[in-house]
Amino acid sequence: MKTETAPDYRYWADYKRSPLLAIEKRPLLDAGTKVFTMGSCFAMEVRRALIEKGFDVYPKYRDLQFDKATQIFDKLPERDAIAHYDTFSIRQEFEAAFGLFPDRAAGFCAVEGNLVNQHLNAATAYQDPYRKLNYAVDLPRLEDLAAKIDRMLYDGIAKAEVLVLTLGLTEVWRHNRTGRYFCRPPGSGYGGGKGEATFRQSTFVENYENMRATLDLLFKHFPEKQIVLSVSPVPLERTYAKTDIGTANLESKSILRAVAGQICREYAKNVMYLPSYEMATIIPGPVFQEDGRHVLPEFVDQVMSAFFKFCAKPA
Repeated sequence: MKTETAPDYRYWADYKRSPLLAIEKRPLLDAGTKVFTMGSCFAMEVRRALIEKGFDVYPKYRDLQFDKATQIFDKLPERDAIAHYDTFSIRQEFEAAFGLFPDRAAGFCAVEGNLVNQHLNAATAYQDPYRKLNYAVDLPRLEDLAAKIDRMLYDGIAKAEVLVLTLGLTEVWRHNRTGRYFCRPPGSGYGGGKGEATFRQSTFVENYENMRATLDLLFKHFPEKQIVLSVSPVPLERTYAKTDIGTANLESKSILRAVAGQICREYAKNVMYLPSYEMATIIPGPVFQEDGRHVLPEFVDQVMSAFFKFCAKPA
């Protein structure tokens, strides 16, 4: 029988009355720490907060040199909100950075009659569906852009001491010709890829294997790197599954949280968990903007304050 007067957070009754999240203390950050960020929408919030705090943040997307008249990479150079929503995209980016994605061009898609054709003033444009909003007026320019991004990613991975990876969703689109995975659904963004990929609800095993492959590749080359893993609190914008979006979102986040827990236990020396998802779903307080999806700046501040508090190196 429990008799303690102070809250004992092993008991649901005490936890329910006064929720408190346990966050591992790990000395990772000081003013000079280089940080690499990648992942879903919330990863971009983390990236912005780190930059505002004066950290040296990678990848250096804004430094990427390309011809805006003939090539497109998201909203660059004006905005560097590059997202990688799922573990398949994250794995593919790490493989590309380490030279293990030699067949990228085989998955490029020709695009006609879409927004990108207007933007590039080209009757036929070409899309790299493995990256968000990645286009060019011809195949050589698209391959050139891909190679530059690969080098930029490797540079960031190599230089960063801490890598923050945020997992977003499990609904994915498998390329019909190559077996790899689109970064976004076919036809989204500026268009392209219609009929080129098949929707799949990925499993725990697949997402777990993706994260293991990503980390094993990283630690093979850089065994000293430290990883901060989190699950994005941002809900799915829509579902392609045959269910309601609430159920689909719960399943997606549950799979990713289970994957994160397993990975943190297996790679405990190099990987810690930042409970951004739990802070949004367990701790009382305002989290989302009016759309119910995008997080409030105040919530981002709360998450980052916890990050800085528990991961600061001793002065």
